[in-house]
Amino acid sequence: MQSSVPPARTSSSPRIGSYPIQAKRKRKTLSCYECRRRKLKCDREEPSCGRCRKAAQPELCSYLYDVSSLSATRQPSNPPGLLPPSSSAPQQPDPSSHGISSRNHLAYSSLPRVASQFLDISGKEYTPSTVQAVQNQGTWQLLGHVSLAANGAEARPAINADVQMLLRGPRSRSQKKRLFSAERISEPNIMVAATQLAVSLIQTALPRVQRELKSLQVKWKGIRADDAWFLTHDELLQLLPDRETLDRHVNLYFDTVETTYRILHYQSFQKQYELLWQDPNQVNSAVVIILLLVMASVEVLFSHEQPKYIGDSSVSRERAIFWIEVSEKWLARQSYKHMHLAIWQIRCLIVFAKQINVVKKKRIWTESGTLLREAMSAGFHRDPSVLGEKVSFFDQEMRRRLWATIIEMELQISIDRGMPSASAGVPSDTTTVLNVHDEELEKNSRPTSRSLREHTPTSYLHISRSSFSLRVSLNSMINDMSSPFVHETVLDYEDMITKELQRLPSGGGSHRQAHGNGRRTMVRILLDIQLRQFLVMLHAPFARQTQTSSRYSLSRITCLTAAAEIVQLYSDLTQTGNFILLLQRNDYFRAALVICQSAYTNLITKNNLFINSNSAVLIQYLEDVIGMLEQRITQHGTGYTYYWYISAASAFLQSVLLPSESTKEKEEAINRVTKQYYRVLESQEDIGKAKDMIMPVHSTSMTSAKKFDTS
Repeated sequence: MQSSVPPARTSSSPRIGSYPIQAKRKRKTLSCYECRRRKLKCDREEPSCGRCRKAAQPELCSYLYDVSSLSATRQPSNPPGLLPPSSSAPQQPDPSSHGISSRNHLAYSSLPRVASQFLDISGKEYTPSTVQAVQNQGTWQLLGHVSLAANGAEARPAINADVQMLLRGPRSRSQKKRLFSAERISEPNIMVAATQLAVSLIQTALPRVQRELKSLQVKWKGIRADDAWFLTHDELLQLLPDRETLDRHVNLYFDTVETTYRILHYQSFQKQYELLWQDPNQVNSAVVIILLLVMASVEVLFSHEQPKYIGDSSVSRERAIFWIEVSEKWLARQSYKHMHLAIWQIRCLIVFAKQINVVKKKRIWTESGTLLREAMSAGFHRDPSVLGEKVSFFDQEMRRRLWATIIEMELQISIDRGMPSASAGVPSDTTTVLNVHDEELEKNSRPTSRSLREHTPTSYLHISRSSFSLRVSLNSMINDMSSPFVHETVLDYEDMITKELQRLPSGGGSHRQAHGNGRRTMVRILLDIQLRQFLVMLHAPFARQTQTSSRYSLSRITCLTAAAEIVQLYSDLTQTGNFILLLQRNDYFRAALVICQSAYTNLITKNNLFINSNSAVLIQYLEDVIGMLEQRITQHGTGYTYYWYISAASAFLQSVLLPSESTKEKEEAINRVTKQYYRVLESQEDIGKAKDMIMPVHSTSMTSAKKFDTS
């Protein structure tokens, strides 16, 4: 007799033969991990939900990603020389995991959503781009893999920012837009190497260290919020350090910044500087603001002496940012109707200080363009001689210097950003600045310009003016997406650039001479780099097509030679202890990526001559750039994304050369990045102490303003 007891409700196994076995449907998880663990309702906001923010633990908020929902077409492929991160031997994929091995299924499915997005790569076969460069894609086309739209028409390069997402974690809405060329990196053959390291990287201590740095940075931003308020003259004076420290900053500023851009007149500045120490109340507040911005422009150059950090930013950088904010608050209260020379100098210094300290780097292009347009509205684009005797020759020449500085700064910022310059199409009849020393420029004197071979503090602006129109035209053409990009036109522009390079004065020696002539060396290197960078940008689209068309072999050689020369010039300059260009510009990073792409192209085409003779040299160039990026991290405390790209690319190339060492190279690349985070984390400054160091003055106006807000 059969029992009448029904089957237990907990049994999930149906009776055999009654109906087929069906898998239990699992509801998709949308809550963050912390809310799900605590069984609380989650509002699913990004980058962190409301509950995690209220619990003061936004860094712990992460979203799980169900890897089983991935399509089988998204199975990651391995480039030659790199094995799957889960094992050194091939594995049979589990059908239930859609192409992801069972060993790695748990590791993938338990990652935060941002990490899973990092691993979310296309399974398409990665080969060098064969798309013709008929349509110009802008400066960022340099390393872009051009994708095809659904209708077969040419579309924008496919942007692969997953490495950046992993290193930075979830980003807010204001951070999701990446435009400028140095960050638009999408060459699949090289950047896929970073993706292949993802699982191994996530299983290391790197994510934890990143969260710790981010947590410290968030805490610091909360402490220093709204402290950069308008300060009185006496409060501004209290921000100045002792004279010995200030002298060091002023001397370094005139040895570096004023060797290229001319913003201040040394003798006039020195008179006000001495008066400041004799009777501080006799100087205008504008002089104090200029001193703060002078220090902000070179403060990070002293970071390596006593490296201390607050989160992912050096104490020196945070101090410079505070000085910049104080200056902006002061400037906002000045009249825009009657702007004297000091106001224009302050505005130029603010743009430069932001550029050197990487402050609001997404806005720096718009700010520099605004400065240029406002200078035009004040008549700086017209030669001041039309004013006649109303303006002294000294003031006329200072206007010429400021106009030349503004247009040079704006052009280079546009190039780094991958945007057209506001200088394009601007009619200007302002004559070239005189190649004279500052002491020759007096109130009533009219000095004669010296020869090009005779170096003065204005030599850079004087010589650079001759190639300015060419550089503006090149930047406009590179970033004009509506104009055709013809190889013959590129060759014509190459001839123009070569002629300009040949016109540069040699200075009586090689540009690789050492330190005894540091100012002249930096000027010569900068004049060379600002022209040579266009050879890289012009030839890079055609250099990637050498596998499909031998007619572009010359482009590959020219592009590689120019990139290697740029890296060498930066290496020579940094060996003298001058890091100002290293912190100000990004073209050495662009050059390193071009070297990576060229080296990989030679390797996959089995160019034995290259493998035997040039591979070690090119890899050494990459190692030099890695060293420069390490120095940049030391000075700024940030900049890990660029460092990760070049480290991963270098490891990838070496693994292609020596497949047996691929695992070792992969581990070394991960350890390099982790080491940089640890180096910054172990040198953290106490936040309370840092605030007293950076912001020694508590403004009475700030206190009253806060009281007014709370009343």
